[in-house]
Amino acid sequence: MKKYFLIGLFIIFAALTNTAKAQVFLGEAFVGYNICQVDGDQIMGYFKPGINAGVGVIAPIWKKNNFSIEMSLEVLFNQKGAKQGRKYWDHKIDTITGREITGEYDLSMNYGEVPVMIYFTDKKLVSAGVGVSYGRLMGLKEYEHGVRTSVTATSGEFDQNEFNILADIKLRIYKRWKVGVRYSYSLNPIRTREYYNINYESLGEFKQYNNLWTFRLTYVFNENLDELHREEYRYNGDNPKFHEKAVEKELKKLKRKQAREARKNKQQ
Repeated sequence: MKKYFLIGLFIIFAALTNTAKAQVFLGEAFVGYNICQVDGDQIMGYFKPGINAGVGVIAPIWKKNNFSIEMSLEVLFNQKGAKQGRKYWDHKIDTITGREITGEYDLSMNYGEVPVMIYFTDKKLVSAGVGVSYGRLMGLKEYEHGVRTSVTATSGEFDQNEFNILADIKLRIYKRWKVGVRYSYSLNPIRTREYYNINYESLGEFKQYNNLWTFRLTYVFNENLDELHREEYRYNGDNPKFHEKAVEKELKKLKRKQAREARKNKQQ
Protein backbone atom coordinates (compact mmCIF):
# COMPACT_ATOMS: atom_id res chain seq x y z
CA MET A 1 0.00 0.00 0.00
CA LYS A 2 2.81 2.43 0.88
CA LYS A 3 4.59 1.65 -2.38
CA TYR A 4 1.52 2.46 -4.49
CA PHE A 5 0.86 5.64 -2.54
CA LEU A 6 4.42 6.89 -3.07
CA ILE A 7 4.23 6.06 -6.78
CA GLY A 8 0.97 8.00 -6.96
CA LEU A 9 2.63 10.98 -5.26
CA PHE A 10 5.42 10.97 -7.83
CA ILE A 11 2.97 10.86 -10.75
CA ILE A 12 0.85 13.69 -9.34
CA PHE A 13 3.99 15.72 -8.59
CA ALA A 14 5.10 15.43 -12.21
CA ALA A 15 1.62 16.27 -13.51
CA LEU A 16 1.31 19.32 -11.27
CA THR A 17 4.70 20.63 -12.31
CA ASN A 18 3.65 20.54 -15.96
CA THR A 19 0.22 21.96 -15.18
CA ALA A 20 1.73 24.86 -13.28
CA LYS A 21 3.39 26.08 -16.47
CA ALA A 22 -0.03 26.99 -17.86
CA GLN A 23 -0.36 29.68 -15.16
CA VAL A 24 -4.04 28.71 -14.65
CA PHE A 25 -3.18 26.21 -11.95
CA LEU A 26 -0.14 26.35 -9.70
CA GLY A 27 1.64 23.33 -8.28
CA GLU A 28 3.07 23.23 -4.77
CA ALA A 29 5.14 20.87 -2.64
CA PHE A 30 5.16 20.60 1.16
CA VAL A 31 7.33 19.24 3.90
CA GLY A 32 6.38 19.62 7.53
CA TYR A 33 6.64 18.49 11.13
CA ASN A 34 3.64 17.23 13.15
CA ILE A 35 3.12 17.35 16.89
CA CYS A 36 0.29 14.97 17.71
CA GLN A 37 -1.94 13.55 20.38
CA VAL A 38 -5.02 11.29 20.43
CA ASP A 39 -7.97 12.63 22.40
CA GLY A 40 -9.68 9.95 24.48
CA ASP A 41 -6.63 7.73 25.06
CA GLN A 42 -6.01 8.83 28.68
CA ILE A 43 -2.77 10.57 27.66
CA MET A 44 -2.40 14.34 27.66
CA GLY A 45 0.00 16.39 25.57
CA TYR A 46 1.36 16.77 22.04
CA PHE A 47 4.31 14.44 22.53
CA LYS A 48 4.19 12.37 19.33
CA PRO A 49 6.23 13.73 16.38
CA GLY A 50 5.43 12.96 12.75
CA ILE A 51 6.08 13.86 9.12
CA ASN A 52 3.75 15.77 6.81
CA ALA A 53 4.84 15.75 3.17
CA GLY A 54 3.22 15.83 -0.25
CA VAL A 55 2.17 17.86 -3.28
CA GLY A 56 -0.83 19.96 -4.26
CA VAL A 57 -2.45 22.11 -6.90
CA ILE A 58 -3.94 25.61 -6.49
CA ALA A 59 -6.88 26.89 -8.55
CA PRO A 60 -7.87 30.60 -8.49
CA ILE A 61 -11.56 31.25 -7.83
CA TRP A 62 -11.98 35.01 -7.40
CA LYS A 63 -9.77 38.06 -7.30
CA LYS A 64 -10.29 41.77 -6.71
CA ASN A 65 -7.54 44.30 -6.23
CA ASN A 66 -5.10 42.80 -3.70
CA PHE A 67 -7.48 40.17 -2.31
CA SER A 68 -8.04 36.71 -3.80
CA ILE A 69 -9.71 33.38 -3.06
CA GLU A 70 -8.16 30.07 -4.14
CA MET A 71 -9.00 26.40 -3.82
CA SER A 72 -6.30 23.80 -3.27
CA LEU A 73 -6.20 20.02 -3.54
CA GLU A 74 -3.38 18.16 -1.79
CA VAL A 75 -2.08 14.60 -1.60
CA LEU A 76 -0.15 13.95 1.60
CA PHE A 77 1.74 11.35 3.57
CA ASN A 78 0.78 12.20 7.15
CA GLN A 79 2.06 10.60 10.37
CA LYS A 80 -0.11 10.79 13.49
CA GLY A 81 -0.29 9.16 16.89
CA ALA A 82 0.33 9.53 20.61
CA LYS A 83 3.19 8.98 23.02
CA GLN A 84 3.83 8.76 26.75
CA GLY A 85 7.04 7.98 28.61
CA ARG A 86 7.40 5.75 31.64
CA LYS A 87 4.76 6.58 34.26
CA TYR A 88 5.13 3.89 36.94
CA TRP A 89 8.38 3.01 38.73
CA ASP A 90 7.20 0.52 41.37
CA HIS A 91 7.99 -2.49 39.12
CA LYS A 92 4.49 -3.92 39.45
CA ILE A 93 3.93 -7.03 37.30
CA ASP A 94 0.79 -7.61 35.26
CA THR A 95 -0.62 -10.92 36.50
CA ILE A 96 -2.22 -11.64 33.11
CA THR A 97 0.70 -10.91 30.76
CA GLY A 98 3.56 -11.36 33.23
CA ARG A 99 5.11 -8.08 32.06
CA GLU A 100 6.09 -5.03 34.06
CA ILE A 101 3.52 -2.20 34.18
CA THR A 102 5.43 0.94 33.17
CA GLY A 103 2.67 3.14 31.71
CA GLU A 104 4.69 3.67 28.53
CA TYR A 105 2.65 4.08 25.37
CA ASP A 106 3.53 4.71 21.73
CA LEU A 107 1.05 4.79 18.84
CA SER A 108 2.31 5.48 15.29
CA MET A 109 -0.14 5.78 12.38
CA ASN A 110 0.67 6.45 8.72
CA TYR A 111 -2.08 8.02 6.62
CA GLY A 112 -2.48 8.80 2.96
CA GLU A 113 -4.52 12.01 3.11
CA VAL A 114 -6.31 14.22 0.57
CA PRO A 115 -7.18 17.71 1.91
CA VAL A 116 -9.39 20.19 0.03
CA MET A 117 -8.86 23.78 1.19
CA ILE A 118 -10.28 27.25 0.53
CA TYR A 119 -7.73 30.04 1.01
CA PHE A 120 -8.29 33.76 1.47
CA THR A 121 -5.15 35.65 0.45
CA ASP A 122 -4.24 39.28 1.06
CA LYS A 123 -1.67 40.94 -1.22
CA LYS A 124 -0.27 37.48 -2.08
CA LEU A 125 1.59 37.60 1.21
CA VAL A 126 -0.67 36.11 3.88
CA SER A 127 -3.23 33.32 3.39
CA ALA A 128 -5.78 31.88 5.81
CA GLY A 129 -7.52 28.64 4.89
CA VAL A 130 -10.20 26.21 6.03
CA GLY A 131 -11.11 22.82 4.65
CA VAL A 132 -11.71 19.12 5.08
CA SER A 133 -9.70 16.01 4.30
CA TYR A 134 -10.10 12.29 3.78
CA GLY A 135 -7.43 10.01 5.19
CA ARG A 136 -6.77 6.29 4.69
CA LEU A 137 -4.86 4.43 7.39
CA MET A 138 -1.96 2.65 5.68
CA GLY A 139 0.18 1.45 8.59
CA LEU A 140 0.04 1.25 12.38
CA LYS A 141 2.28 0.25 15.27
CA GLU A 142 1.19 0.29 18.92
CA TYR A 143 3.36 -0.31 22.01
CA GLU A 144 2.01 -0.66 25.55
CA HIS A 145 4.39 -0.81 28.52
CA GLY A 146 7.25 -1.07 26.02
CA VAL A 147 5.84 -4.13 24.24
CA ARG A 148 4.26 -4.12 20.80
CA THR A 149 0.58 -5.11 20.68
CA SER A 150 -1.12 -7.24 18.03
CA VAL A 151 -3.10 -4.27 16.71
CA THR A 152 -2.47 -3.38 13.04
CA ALA A 153 -4.05 -1.09 10.46
CA THR A 154 -6.24 -3.94 9.19
CA SER A 155 -6.94 -5.89 12.40
CA GLY A 156 -10.25 -4.07 12.95
CA GLU A 157 -9.65 -2.02 16.10
CA PHE A 158 -9.09 1.21 14.17
CA ASP A 159 -11.31 2.77 11.51
CA GLN A 160 -9.26 2.82 8.32
CA ASN A 161 -11.20 5.82 6.99
CA GLU A 162 -10.75 9.20 8.62
CA PHE A 163 -12.36 12.57 7.92
CA ASN A 164 -10.82 15.75 9.30
CA ILE A 165 -11.53 19.44 9.63
CA LEU A 166 -8.56 21.72 8.91
CA ALA A 167 -7.55 25.32 9.45
CA ASP A 168 -4.24 26.94 8.64
CA ILE A 169 -2.37 30.12 7.94
CA LYS A 170 0.71 30.61 5.75
CA LEU A 171 3.08 33.49 5.14
CA ARG A 172 5.36 34.19 2.20
CA ILE A 173 8.93 34.49 3.42
CA TYR A 174 10.93 34.66 0.18
CA LYS A 175 9.73 34.62 -3.43
CA ARG A 176 7.92 31.27 -3.89
CA TRP A 177 8.71 29.97 -0.39
CA LYS A 178 6.10 30.02 2.37
CA VAL A 179 5.85 28.87 5.97
CA GLY A 180 2.61 27.86 7.63
CA VAL A 181 0.84 26.37 10.62
CA ARG A 182 -2.07 23.94 10.26
CA TYR A 183 -4.47 22.50 12.83
CA SER A 184 -6.28 19.21 12.16
CA TYR A 185 -8.94 17.30 14.11
CA SER A 186 -10.79 14.08 13.31
CA LEU A 187 -14.51 14.39 12.58
CA ASN A 188 -15.13 10.68 13.13
CA PRO A 189 -13.68 8.49 15.91
CA ILE A 190 -10.59 6.56 14.85
CA ARG A 191 -11.23 3.96 17.58
CA THR A 192 -13.50 3.20 20.54
CA ARG A 193 -11.72 1.49 23.42
CA GLU A 194 -12.45 0.49 27.01
CA TYR A 195 -9.76 1.42 29.53
CA TYR A 196 -8.85 -0.09 32.92
CA ASN A 197 -6.73 1.17 35.79
CA ILE A 198 -3.80 -0.82 37.21
CA ASN A 199 -6.24 -2.66 39.48
CA TYR A 200 -8.25 -3.82 36.42
CA GLU A 201 -11.22 -1.61 37.27
CA SER A 202 -13.04 -0.32 34.20
CA LEU A 203 -12.76 3.39 33.48
CA GLY A 204 -15.36 3.21 30.70
CA GLU A 205 -15.35 3.30 26.91
CA PHE A 206 -13.78 6.27 25.15
CA LYS A 207 -13.98 7.44 21.55
CA GLN A 208 -10.60 8.53 20.20
CA TYR A 209 -9.80 11.36 17.77
CA ASN A 210 -6.59 12.53 16.12
CA ASN A 211 -5.55 16.01 17.21
CA LEU A 212 -2.44 17.62 15.73
CA TRP A 213 -0.56 20.77 14.74
CA THR A 214 1.62 20.89 11.63
CA PHE A 215 4.43 23.33 10.83
CA ARG A 216 5.10 23.32 7.09
CA LEU A 217 7.43 24.74 4.48
CA THR A 218 5.81 25.20 1.06
CA TYR A 219 7.26 25.86 -2.37
CA VAL A 220 4.95 27.09 -5.17
CA PHE A 221 5.96 26.16 -8.71
CA ASN A 222 6.11 28.69 -11.55
CA GLU A 223 4.25 31.44 -9.69
CA ASN A 224 4.34 34.84 -11.41
CA LEU A 225 6.31 36.94 -8.95
CA ASP A 226 5.55 40.15 -10.87
CA GLU A 227 2.02 40.04 -9.46
CA LEU A 228 3.17 40.34 -5.86
CA HIS A 229 1.93 43.50 -4.16
CA ARG A 230 4.56 44.72 -1.73
CA GLU A 231 5.55 48.01 -0.23
CA GLU A 232 8.44 48.43 -2.64
CA TYR A 233 5.98 48.39 -5.56
CA ARG A 234 4.30 51.61 -4.50
CA TYR A 235 4.37 54.29 -7.17
CA ASN A 236 7.56 56.31 -7.18
CA GLY A 237 7.52 57.64 -10.75
CA ASP A 238 9.86 55.09 -12.37
CA ASN A 239 8.11 51.71 -12.07
CA PRO A 240 6.30 51.02 -15.38
CA LYS A 241 4.64 47.80 -14.18
CA PHE A 242 2.60 49.65 -11.57
CA HIS A 243 2.69 53.15 -13.06
CA GLU A 244 -0.83 53.27 -14.53
CA LYS A 245 -2.50 51.76 -11.47
CA ALA A 246 -0.64 54.09 -9.15
CA VAL A 247 -1.51 57.13 -11.28
CA GLU A 248 -5.19 56.19 -11.17
CA LYS A 249 -4.97 55.89 -7.40
CA GLU A 250 -3.36 59.31 -7.09
CA LEU A 251 -6.01 60.87 -9.37
CA LYS A 252 -8.79 59.44 -7.21
CA LYS A 253 -7.15 60.93 -4.12
CA LEU A 254 -6.87 64.29 -5.91
CA LYS A 255 -10.54 64.22 -6.96
CA ARG A 256 -11.65 63.45 -3.40
CA LYS A 257 -9.50 66.30 -2.11
CA GLN A 258 -10.95 68.69 -4.68
CA ALA A 259 -14.48 67.59 -3.75
CA ARG A 260 -13.80 68.29 -0.05
CA GLU A 261 -12.40 71.71 -0.83
CA ALA A 262 -15.42 72.48 -3.04
CA ARG A 263 -17.81 71.58 -0.21
CA LYS A 264 -15.89 73.81 2.21
CA ASN A 265 -16.06 76.73 -0.24
CA LYS A 266 -19.83 76.31 -0.57
CA GLN A 267 -20.28 76.34 3.19
CA GLN A 268 -18.30 79.56 3.45
